Amino acid sequence: MTREAITDVYAHANPVFVRAVRAHTAQAEVLDVGCWNGTLGRVLMRESQAIVDGIERDATQAEAARAAGYRRVDVVDLDDGVPPAGGRTYDFVLFGDVLEHLVHPECALAALVPRLKPDGRAILSLPNVAFAANRLTHLLGHWDYKDYGILDRTHLRFFTKDSMIALIEGAGLRVVRIDGYVGLHKYPALIREPLRFLGRVWPSLFAIQIVLEAVPASKLEAG
Repeated sequence: MTREAITDVYAHANPVFVRAVRAHTAQAEVLDVGCWNGTLGRVLMRESQAIVDGIERDATQAEAARAAGYRRVDVVDLDDGVPPAGGRTYDFVLFGDVLEHLVHPECALAALVPRLKPDGRAILSLPNVAFAANRLTHLLGHWDYKDYGILDRTHLRFFTKDSMIALIEGAGLRVVRIDGYVGLHKYPALIREPLRFLGRVWPSLFAIQIVLEAVPASKLEAG
């Protein structure tokens, strides 16, 4: 996904993604959709010996991901379609803060679901427009775009927890786990941990991001 070069807002790998892949057997094959410069994949390779491919629309960042150890990175704008699969399927297909930047996220998601192995899982993080602070500012009549965050000026689509689930299920997946992510990794524990607890127990209100883990609906139906 494309970002201004002012600040690298992806210098911190989402720990929910890392934990999910780490729980798998070693050397999971992972497709990192919107991989940017490879920050997430670098952690997955180091901690889980994962084999990581990527899709990224910014050629400069894609080259950085290759340098970080990605096996392959396709340079593609997902609004123009997904790259050929080349026969590869994956244990995990990860969508880290990418779908909200697309005109038709439902098309990209549905086109990439077939890349999952029969027991594979998709993990998606999406900004939660219904975050408590947003609700308050919207109530006061404000919708102010920012350089990054929930109201990032490059976001084309906005989601609540329910519309995230609808997006995922419309692509032939079923949600099996929902996590609220608050971040705040640079904040003191006295502030960070209570807010993280609220984000976990009430993500629709207190999480800035919601992370959803999903499996193909066909797997649940067969089971």
